[in-house]
Amino acid sequence: IWRTVHFSMISWKVVVQAIPTVAALVAFSLIHAPINIPAFAVSTNVECDMNTELKAHGYSNMLAGCFGGLQNYMSYTQSVLYAKSGGGGKHSSLAIVLMTAALFVYGPMISSFIPRCMAGTLLLHIGIDLFLEGVYDCELS
Repeated sequence: IWRTVHFSMISWKVVVQAIPTVAALVAFSLIHAPINIPAFAVSTNVECDMNTELKAHGYSNMLAGCFGGLQNYMSYTQSVLYAKSGGGGKHSSLAIVLMTAALFVYGPMISSFIPRCMAGTLLLHIGIDLFLEGVYDCELS
């Protein structure tokens, strides 16, 4: 990597301008796990060990950084949808991996056949369900 990067070609003015964005991404990355993991544990009625979860996030982020990958992020809504639809175990996880790989390749072709209102309806349904679970159900219990 050091042979292909010429530091004289880097626009340091742009690097300095990007510091607030990078700082915001770091802050967001630091707070997402302590918020999303306990919320997911409450939503699925499963106990979680935050030390184990934070260590796993740290190790995966270090590996991703070493190999030029993206940071680890737990997507709460997708995780709740997966858990509520009966997902769990190696077979369903492997199916998710295969579907993600297929959608990465064929997704743009397929997305042109899906009406936009259907995607909006799915987002609305998940948003209402999570809102009711987080506000209404918590108030009842």
